[in-house]
Amino acid sequence: MHSMTPEKIAFLDSEIAGLRTRIGSGGNSVQRAKLKMLRDIREDYQKSIATAARHDQGGDV
Repeated sequence: MHSMTPEKIAFLDSEIAGLRTRIGSGGNSVQRAKLKMLRDIREDYQKSIATAARHDQGGDV
């Protein structure tokens, strides 16, 4: 796992929170698409952490 992955996740969390605040209950299609993209990227990083943890413990990847 890349050593900066936790920091990247923290950055994405703050970006997602800020975008949610700006969107509020509405928002436009570009903002909603960006929010989905950021969530997808964050999920990918989270999965890479979980995979690395299983690998480090000798489990299946």
